[in-house]
Order: sequence, then structure tokens, then C-alpha cells
Amino acid sequence: MLCSSSGAKDACVHAEEEGPHGYHLSELNFPVTSLTCLSPAFPPPSRLPLCLGLTAPRYSFVTAVFTVGGLVGSLISSWVVLKEGVKGGIAWTGYLNLFGVIAMGMAPHWYILAAGRFVVGVSSGIAVCLVPPFLSMIARSSSELAPRSGQIGTLHQLGIVLGLFSAQVFGWIFTGEKGDTPGNWRYVVAISGVAAAAQILLANRVFTPPNELPKHPAEPADADDIEEGATHLAPPADEPVDEVSSPCLIPQPRPSAQVHADTSLVDSPLLATGTGVEGQVPVRDLLSNTALRGPAILCAAVMCLQQFSGVNAVMFYSTPVLRPLLPGSAGLIGIGITLVNAIMTLPAIFLVDRVGRRNLLLASAAWMGTMSALLAYALDAHHQLISAFAIVSFIAAFSIGLGPVPFLLVSELVPPPAVPALSSLSLSCNWIANFFVALLFLPLRDALSSPVDPRDPLSARRGEGRVFYVFTLVCAGLGMLVWRGLPQRSGSGSV
Repeated sequence: MLCSSSGAKDACVHAEEEGPHGYHLSELNFPVTSLTCLSPAFPPPSRLPLCLGLTAPRYSFVTAVFTVGGLVGSLISSWVVLKEGVKGGIAWTGYLNLFGVIAMGMAPHWYILAAGRFVVGVSSGIAVCLVPPFLSMIARSSSELAPRSGQIGTLHQLGIVLGLFSAQVFGWIFTGEKGDTPGNWRYVVAISGVAAAAQILLANRVFTPPNELPKHPAEPADADDIEEGATHLAPPADEPVDEVSSPCLIPQPRPSAQVHADTSLVDSPLLATGTGVEGQVPVRDLLSNTALRGPAILCAAVMCLQQFSGVNAVMFYSTPVLRPLLPGSAGLIGIGITLVNAIMTLPAIFLVDRVGRRNLLLASAAWMGTMSALLAYALDAHHQLISAFAIVSFIAAFSIGLGPVPFLLVSELVPPPAVPALSSLSLSCNWIANFFVALLFLPLRDALSSPVDPRDPLSARRGEGRVFYVFTLVCAGLGMLVWRGLPQRSGSGSV
């Protein structure tokens, strides 16, 4: 099994640190009615208000502010790891998560809830920058795990989707089938505090690969080490590359000489990778280096389009979108979505090193685009079963390719000294795109549709599925980008 060896067990433990990230993404989805309720005339005794007066715009803001915190966390992650090391960075995410959960669970006003969401977003932003490269480092530290680097890296996405599923299930348990039990949303929020406490307690047991440097190395990196770390960008001499697939973005010559020339490097480590602090490539050099610019732009673009594909629009707002069509089952459909997300991540774990990253991305984008168009049609035509099938299939298509693979590309398209800068750049783009989707999806849906009753803007809407045609176009663009930009290495499933 994947987690049977000692190194793989460490990787599985670290992947679980992404569970709170997934949980916070979805924790306000199921109990949305409990959050936006009106206080009852005779509320039960409680020192905290049952309802926080969350209107639809406020709900969208509280949901989206999590991604603002994630962006801040991504930007400061390199500073956190430089100051505290990997173990300290993991402990930081636990403390921040616990503080944010307490603020949300005890919130007397909606803006305190939003502040707590911002703090847990910072925690998730640090974790999402720290965990994937660290899993890659674990894989490279063992000859047994190196051929399964894709499987190890995909555990990151598995931790996120298990967190998403857990949030939906606990929402159903505490707030009822319709998610409308007043005040019980606080219990849903509190659950992630338990995970944060466990993360803090286990932080000192973090496995440190033998090639990781202390957080304050005494000697600068030798330029030869940087050149040696850069050679994995190009395929071996006996491994041909499909020249047609990527003339625009991935330079064919080996970039080691150019990386070797960039010796004026500044402190910017996300994770120590064995080349020293002075050996890390900062963002400005990443974008100015002609050998690294193409892979960096490709990776950042894929990370942006991952969010603009519409997956988090479905995750964040599956309940509001489906409630008009399935008034008694929308919440259970939300649970089904996250369950499919978790189940379909398992095939990706075992296919990523066999089929290859490029093929999984292309299949995922094509499947998502088709299901997005089908969902648009079904919502407009009010076909209930087709709508539910299309949404669940859309998430399944995401889980098998576009979910886990972009995080693998961060540590595989550039040499190790450039991974921290690319991780910060691409994940910052990911959070920014995530924020705009969370903030603008419902307004865009409303702009492309019209209320059935013009006198009541809150009534059912005509043409509300049109917004998913936009996501179909995004998926088509993503497929073209991957087809032209990501090389297909024959004889290897690595890319």
C-alpha cells in the first residue's frame, strides 16, 4: 500500500495537515440557512446570538475573505519557514487555525466571523505552500519513493478533499438535513479546532528529510550545487521529447547554465532544499531567467485556470444553485459532491505516475468542459436528475486531474532552487483567482439570467445555467494551454 513504508507514512501524516484547508473551504456551505437565518421570536437561552444577520452579499464576502487570508499566507510563507523552519511553520499553521476557529465559533457579529475566516485563510495559505514541496522532498529523499513521486504529491489533494467531505458531513449532523437549525453552525466551525490542536501537538514529530538544511545555514550554496539541481528540468539524453507539443512555453535547451549564471540570489526560501539560502531563486530572477520564465508562466496560468474552471463555484455554492431545483435534497447533493471528490482522487494517485501529468490534465479539462455545458443546459431546462449528474461528474473530472496535478508541476517544472519562488508565485495567483470566483460567481450568474418575476429580484431566475457556459470556455482554453505548453515525454509518465 502507498503508506506502508516509513517514508510514505510520514508523507501521509503531512498530507493530513491539508485537511483543515479543505474543511474551511466548505464549512459554511451546508449550514448556509443556519447562518442567514432571522432570530426567532423566542430564542433558547444562549449568550451568543443564534443568527448573525448575514445577507447574501455578506455571506459572499465572509466566504471570499478566506481566500484573501490564503493569499497573505502564501506571500509570507517563505518568511515563516526561514524564521521558524519546517516544524515551526507547521506549528504556526496550527496556532493560527486554532485562533481563527475560536474567533469564528464565538463570533457575536458577522464581521468577527469574517475576521476568523481571514485568520484560518492565512493558516491555509502557509500550509498549501509548505506541504506540496515538502512531500516532493520526502519522495526525493528515498530511492524507494522516488519512482512514486506523483503518488506522494497527490496525497496533498487527498487531504484537502477529505476535509471538504468532513465539513459537509458535520454540517448535516449538526444543522439538520436542510442546514437550517439556528445557532448550530458554531459546532460545525468548532470541529476544525480539534484538528488544529492535534496538529500543534504533532508538530514536533515532523519528519525532516536528510537533504533539508537547517533554517539558518552557515555557508552559502556552491554554484555547482545549483547547476546540479537544475539538471532535472531537461529529459535524459536517451529520452526524446515531443518537440511539437511545447514550442512556446517550455524551452528545449538545458537551463542549467543560465541558472548557474544567476549567482546573485537573495534570501527567499520556502523550504530548504539542500542548496542553501543564498542558492534560492527569487521571483524576479525566476521571471527574468529565459529558461525558467516559460515554465513559471505555464504553472501560474494553470493554477489560475484551475480556479476559473468553476470547481470552487460548485463547491462554495452547490447548495444555493441546486436548492431551487431540488429543494429537499440540495444539502445531500453537496455531501455527494464532496464524497465523489474524495473517491475520484484515489484513481489519480495511482494513475499520475503511469498515465502522466499532461494526459491527466487534458482528460480532466475535456471532461469538465463537457459536463459544464451539460449543466448549463440542464439548469436552464430544469432537468433535475441531469443537473445533479452533471455537477457530480464535473467534480469527478476535476478530482482525477486538475485537482492534484498542478501542485505537482510546481516542484517538477523548475530546478529545486526555483521551487520556492514558483510556489509563492503560482499559489498567490491561485488564491487571487479563488477570491474573484467566490466573490463574483453569484453576481455573474445573476447578470447572465433574469428573475422570473421582475418585481421580485429574489425569485427564481430564468437562464441561471448560462454562467456555466463561461466555465466551458475556460476549460477549453485550459486544454489548449496544456496541449501546447506542457511537453509530453515519451517513455515516461512523469510529465
